[in-house]
Amino acid sequence: MRPRVEILALAGVLAAAILAPLRVHAAAPEADRAAMVAQHRDPEAPCFRWPAVDMDEDGVYDRVDNCVNTPHGCAVDAWGCQTDADEDGVCDGIDRCPNTPAGMKVDANGCNEGAQAMSQPAATPEPKSIERPAPAKPSAGQPVSEMERQLVEGGRIRLENVYFETNSANLLPESEATLDEAGRTLEKFPDLELEIQGHTDTRGAAAYNMRLSQGRSETVRKYLLDHFQLRAQNLRAHGFGETEPETRERNDEELLRNRRVVIRVLNPDALPRGVKIEKP
Repeated sequence: MRPRVEILALAGVLAAAILAPLRVHAAAPEADRAAMVAQHRDPEAPCFRWPAVDMDEDGVYDRVDNCVNTPHGCAVDAWGCQTDADEDGVCDGIDRCPNTPAGMKVDANGCNEGAQAMSQPAATPEPKSIERPAPAKPSAGQPVSEMERQLVEGGRIRLENVYFETNSANLLPESEATLDEAGRTLEKFPDLELEIQGHTDTRGAAAYNMRLSQGRSETVRKYLLDHFQLRAQNLRAHGFGETEPETRERNDEELLRNRRVVIRVLNPDALPRGVKIEKP
């Protein structure tokens, strides 16, 4: 009989240990429990409560996360698994040298020994603002470009044909023609305060898309300041990630429309008024 008594006693101890946290949780104030539920609610599936959480904080909820222990800072795909574009063993998002040649040995930052990390370039002084006489305003009957028409009539320019390397803020050479046209247009309006907006589609983690769009908008800003006589203090970069989609992304064309760079005028009162814009 004694072994049976000891088994029952042990069972009682285990039950008490299991139920203790539940009693504490049940005794918590109603407001605290509501806050805990709200904190762990999945906006994509509001009926899920527990365990609708993101334990590794990669932006992909555990209900669909196939890799629940992703290291902090790694870029992930739609299923929560880290990506590694150059296949060097260091995930995108942490990899500071994202274009390492195949087979090269890299350090913890994804760089060959002695290589400079691409995400942390040497600090360079801000380009000095260049004071120039105000250019002549467009006059009636003067042909202008389509880009200038967008700026004067709508206060914004959508930059078509601006491309970046995959999962990167590095510009591709075919983007230069569009950026050069934008730079020449903005030089005509030196008093404008401008915001360079970066946008992505909704694929991938929201946090990663936000960082990517910010990096790409900063790249465009730097290109314009490096190649044209613009006032640095009038040009700011802002990444919006996937927060402002233009389309429902039902096909590849709509995905492409959401991946865009836009230049928006922040002080539209500085735009010329009453100007007749004619097509070239």
